Amino acid sequence: MVVLKLLGLLLIILALMALGADGLRSLELGHVEIRSLSQLWTLLLPDLYTSFTSWSTSSLPAGLVTARDAVLGFPAWAVLGVLGIVIAGLVRLADR
Repeated sequence: MVVLKLLGLLLIILALMALGADGLRSLELGHVEIRSLSQLWTLLLPDLYTSFTSWSTSSLPAGLVTARDAVLGFPAWAVLGVLGIVIAGLVRLADR
């Protein structure tokens, strides 16, 4: 349970960092600029992103590839934050 608590907290922290980076980038550019999860993943780990997309395209059904593309198109801070909150909430429910 401790590992899941830390994972949830880490994802929430990463979401806040991504939101702050998007805010600073928007201030620099003079207009709102929000990075998608795919843009952030490509920025941080480009080889892993390429490997994941090629593997998932070849091994997943077309419907799941479409869902993957939709999730990767969402803002990075939203995806990371929601995952972190869900994990933290599930751990809290399991502790009761």
